[in-house]
Amino acid sequence: MKSPFDLIKNYWVDLLFVAVSVALARYPEVPRFLSFINGFLISFLVWFSLVRYSFENTPVFSLHNSYKYLAYTSTIAGTLIIRLVSRELGGHVAPFFLPIALISMLISKEFALRIAVFLSVLYAYSTGFSMVDFGFALASSVVTAISTHDVSRRLDLARSAIFVSIISGIFFVFQSLLIGKPLNVIILGSTLIAPLIWSIVTVGILPYVEYASMIYSNIDLMELGNLNNPLLKNLSLKAPGTYYHSTIVANLAEAAAQKIGANAVLTRVASYFHDIGKAKRPYFYTENIGDDDLNPHDEIAPKLSHLIIQDHVKTGLEMAKKHRLPLLIQDVIPQHHGTRVQKYFYHKSKGAGEKLSESEFQYSGPKPQFKEAGIIMLADSVEAAVRSLKKPTPSRLKNLVQEIVFSIYNEGELDESGLTLRDLEIIIEEFTKVLVSMMKSRIEYP
Repeated sequence: MKSPFDLIKNYWVDLLFVAVSVALARYPEVPRFLSFINGFLISFLVWFSLVRYSFENTPVFSLHNSYKYLAYTSTIAGTLIIRLVSRELGGHVAPFFLPIALISMLISKEFALRIAVFLSVLYAYSTGFSMVDFGFALASSVVTAISTHDVSRRLDLARSAIFVSIISGIFFVFQSLLIGKPLNVIILGSTLIAPLIWSIVTVGILPYVEYASMIYSNIDLMELGNLNNPLLKNLSLKAPGTYYHSTIVANLAEAAAQKIGANAVLTRVASYFHDIGKAKRPYFYTENIGDDDLNPHDEIAPKLSHLIIQDHVKTGLEMAKKHRLPLLIQDVIPQHHGTRVQKYFYHKSKGAGEKLSESEFQYSGPKPQFKEAGIIMLADSVEAAVRSLKKPTPSRLKNLVQEIVFSIYNEGELDESGLTLRDLEIIIEEFTKVLVSMMKSRIEYP
């Protein structure tokens, strides 16, 4: 059993965070010692039972510390702003919408719901643990978390704000009736208007938060996926075959992501950028070599071919970092190849009598660490294989997709992605549907 000193040593950041949050919840007042301890213990219990658990069980937190920093700073800043506004203007206009919407759009709905409970407890502490105030804060925060997590346009965020406004107004009317107070029309009006104002503030600060953290909402991922993006435009000019390949991969991956409940917007946009490094030496990649062109790999050793092909991952990652692409898109660039072996060059090496091991023809990885990266790995391999399929029929397409998907699964490349066997079955079905639709003019039906 761990001693109190071990707990302090392991969780001192969280203990300090909760203490600061409790202090800010009453700022600029200095609470009495016993009041502070009560607030700290209740907030500590909520944080460790609800929020801290997410750090260890939500994939993005293990991928990048930036997600933790964003969670801490959004919560601290939210606590302070809620306190300042509610103290000066009243709790009915407190900006619960702002931190919860940011966390829901940038991290996840589930985590935002946990933070909603934590912020509501802090707000209740600041008002003397009023259950009515706790209920109001929790209702508006929960509705915000649920309604903003999947927005992909600024208009969608405005609609979420309207929904939160209606719920807040209903709660205020119910609260007035419950305690027997006459309905104050001015306060009701400000209660309805406040979420709309805070949604405008959220839209205004969102780009700055995204640029600083390199964590993007679906709203700005949609803008990033504009095909006039400089990196994508450069790819289309220098490596048109790769550009076309990326758009097909995006179509396949997006359809599969939608069906299994992954982030379809992230999947599509990351697919556009997964091979941007090929713009450096486009003529070394099959999709950019014409039927009448000489294949440069015929003139060089297999090991050198492997190194040249593998270099597009390093180059792509450098380009992504230089242009501050989202962290998860940067992750997809190496992860969509995982630690797979370039079998063509390995067997070519063996055929030439070279005594090189399979490991010398492996990509450096890592394996896909989240569902979207795993889907893109599968879509990338399927698109490359289908391109060479002659006389495709629906059954041949499905058999080929199954073969590729389960080959990658059996190699262990998807072990860390979070994809289940059920997910893979759905992905196979969606890939087949998209391919049949794309190739129907070429397909020979029996």
